[in-house]
Amino acid sequence: MADPQTTDAAPGQNVGITFCATLVDQWVRLGVRHAVVSPGSRSTPLALACAEHPSLRTDVHLDERSASFIALGIGKATGVPAILVTTSGTAATHLHAAVAEAHQAAVPILVCTADRPPEMQGVHAPQTIDQTNLYGKAVRWFVEPGPPTVEYRGSWRHLATDAFIAAGGTDPGRPPGPVHLNLAFREPLVGPRGELPDPIDVRLPSSARWGLPDEQLGALRRAMGGRRGVIVAGDRAARSVEEADRLLDLAAALGWPVFADHLSNVRLTHPSVVTSFDSLLRVDALADEFRPEFVLRIGGLLASRVTNEWLARSGATQVGLDRWGIIPDPDHVLSERFTVDIATVLAQMEGVEPAPSGWGPRWERAEHTARTAIIGSLSSEPVVVQAAHSAAAGGSLVVSSSMPIRDLEWYGPRCDATGGGRTAVYANRGANGIDGVISTAVGVALGSKLPTVCVIGDVAFLHDTNGLLGIGRRELPLLIMVIDNDGGGIFSFLPQASALDHERFEQLFGTPHGVQLGGLAAAHGLDWVMAYGGADLDAILRKWRDLPRPLVVVVRSGRARNADDHRSTNEAVRAAVLALGTEEAGGRGERAGGPATDG
Repeated sequence: MADPQTTDAAPGQNVGITFCATLVDQWVRLGVRHAVVSPGSRSTPLALACAEHPSLRTDVHLDERSASFIALGIGKATGVPAILVTTSGTAATHLHAAVAEAHQAAVPILVCTADRPPEMQGVHAPQTIDQTNLYGKAVRWFVEPGPPTVEYRGSWRHLATDAFIAAGGTDPGRPPGPVHLNLAFREPLVGPRGELPDPIDVRLPSSARWGLPDEQLGALRRAMGGRRGVIVAGDRAARSVEEADRLLDLAAALGWPVFADHLSNVRLTHPSVVTSFDSLLRVDALADEFRPEFVLRIGGLLASRVTNEWLARSGATQVGLDRWGIIPDPDHVLSERFTVDIATVLAQMEGVEPAPSGWGPRWERAEHTARTAIIGSLSSEPVVVQAAHSAAAGGSLVVSSSMPIRDLEWYGPRCDATGGGRTAVYANRGANGIDGVISTAVGVALGSKLPTVCVIGDVAFLHDTNGLLGIGRRELPLLIMVIDNDGGGIFSFLPQASALDHERFEQLFGTPHGVQLGGLAAAHGLDWVMAYGGADLDAILRKWRDLPRPLVVVVRSGRARNADDHRSTNEAVRAAVLALGTEEAGGRGERAGGPATDG
């Protein structure tokens, strides 16, 4: 009797090799262009299939954790899943952090873990653990088809197609995300490939567009009409230039400010866009005066705790919109949540009665005043983040969680929509972790094929030093800017910094590492340079822009001084805004910081 593992359409051909070649061929036919493989024995059939397909770029990374975040970055940059391949056992467990982030952030990945066949399960075979539903509910679909056999070769392309569709998130309210295929293989793991099953006709689900039904639409329009409103635009607020323009057109028609995160794709040069909301809302008089009556939240949360707390206590009616139904509400303030196509709903809002005439212009004046104060007072780490944003103009910017993403949101500029094109900004804000940031940037550079800048803190850099492996060999146009303040800088902004004595704070939160970060870069064969001061940093970045290449730039900072400089910037905004209020009150015969007027 023939062994089904080694018999295909012709004797001696390996069914596992043929099965994997079929999956990969079908995924390529559906648009997949990248695979990320970590070395291992049991995954040999799938690794070979990826490496041998002429239309697939296959990158090999020694560390499964870094490999998984590279696949995440590719999915972020392209919107198309990468194939992620690992061997069996604990190797598969190292993917969990990236799978969780992909789940929370709606990023597609085809997660393929090799496994031992059933007869090797439960008998303490080496490199064998229970991989069934390994990632729990953090995947869109889990499938475990068992060792491939000739009998089911007619289903192989359908299996690949179903996995691709599940990862792609084309159904209304079903976001993209990771799909887990746990693929068991019997030995031999190498051998001749058989003829692949014939291609199948596939009609992928179209990207649906749906708005609000008449009853809900009418209620929303009435609730918004004539109100002093605010639009909060977070991650996923706009998926295209057209959606961004439509959102800003609506804001202008309503006379509402837009609190725009860089991840929203609407933080653009536009009169309605407010970038300094965090600093402005630290001014109590202005925060009270500018209290809204309606808040339209689109996409993800802002990073600013000050802003989110102000929204929570505003008493305003708040409604959340998101295409995928990922509508965060940690403060339990949303009265309605709608899973809708954003562009369609924005079009449905045309003709809503605008806010009282003074509402929008007062936000514009406050924004101009705050931006002027920020530009004149900014120092320390926010300057580095601004420099990274400038260096990435027209390319890709990857921003680490913790302080860099906050500094970009609080003080970062608008993006000029002209010239070199809009900068694509990425951050792992699904689960807000600091792990895998370098590897995510590698994936973004691979997927976008654009010069990519990653701005990252030293602790996050140390979390993912294996992400540096192979960067030089891949010749990526990737600049990694490391802000080195010898520890966890964000904790200097939290109550722990003042509530604990210095020694205990440093032990548990400051956590100085004492690592020479440039030496780590050099150990990976990467060029690196230390930047001293703003002019020095600008010169380094200009040179990199002329010839993008793998480069690590280390910028030294001090945690205590950085916290003081943040306070100084916010105080400069406060003084400028209060002075503006005094001038306006004098002109209107009102006291500074008094109630807003509608005229």
